[in-house]
Amino acid sequence: MAVGNIKTIRTKIRSVNNIKKITRAMEMVSAAKLRKVQERLMAVRPYASKIAEFLTGLAGRVQNLDFPLFKTRDNVKRIGVVLVMGEKGLCGSFNSNMLRFFNEFQKKHPQPVDLTAIGKKTVDTAKKVPLTPVDSYVALKPDVTFGEIQSWTNKLIASFVEGRVDEVWVLYTEYMNAVTFRPRAVKFLPVQTEKKEGAKKEASSDYEFEPEPAKILATLIPRYVQTTFHRLLLESMSSEHAARMNAMHNATENAKDLVSSLTLIYNKARQASITKELLDIVGGAEALKG
Repeated sequence: MAVGNIKTIRTKIRSVNNIKKITRAMEMVSAAKLRKVQERLMAVRPYASKIAEFLTGLAGRVQNLDFPLFKTRDNVKRIGVVLVMGEKGLCGSFNSNMLRFFNEFQKKHPQPVDLTAIGKKTVDTAKKVPLTPVDSYVALKPDVTFGEIQSWTNKLIASFVEGRVDEVWVLYTEYMNAVTFRPRAVKFLPVQTEKKEGAKKEASSDYEFEPEPAKILATLIPRYVQTTFHRLLLESMSSEHAARMNAMHNATENAKDLVSSLTLIYNKARQASITKELLDIVGGAEALKG
């Protein structure tokens, strides 16, 4: 093998090692962000579950439930969709899976859409569809504040209550664990309460209400909406960081394998080059003797 080819292989090994350092660093950064978001998610999940249970109990105690956020509409002419995707790429199939899921969702819900885009990849996707988002939120931090959540949900609530949309859906990625996450669609508005038989009886035996349930509901419903939205957002953010961590881990392992393969080729090439030089020397010596 020519000396030039040996130098080319050595350059490739150096380049792959540099890439390996970058992917390893990105894996560690994603792992740190995942821990931070995951802690918040695990703290919000029990609270969101309990407030949903409490809301169901209260709703069962109120006769002729008449709250705007509970009212379903028979003729759904327009829907609001909150699409949550990643801020960046390099996270495996995370964004492509959500895009495929969004396309399937549109086939099942052919109504005109008011899109709320969360994540830079959602904004980029909307430009390709094409679909102009009514609101866009990018560069989200792992410690997104509850005040920001309130601002976003208030816009969604206003859109529903004022009749601009008849339903609001949130398309997000549910976080199961560090290697398992799946796209999900949740009807966010109108508020869906579980219809449990005997819910009224359970609520009566577990709690005494002061003031009456209807007044508590008026305060509780907005908080329930905000908490639910916060949980769904944290689910997607955790999934994105986990997906990127896994993708960068796989890239690092692939780089290691490639370096091993290239090193083997490099060593064989060097041995072949040395053997050729030795043969040339021996051949020259023999020629001088003759």
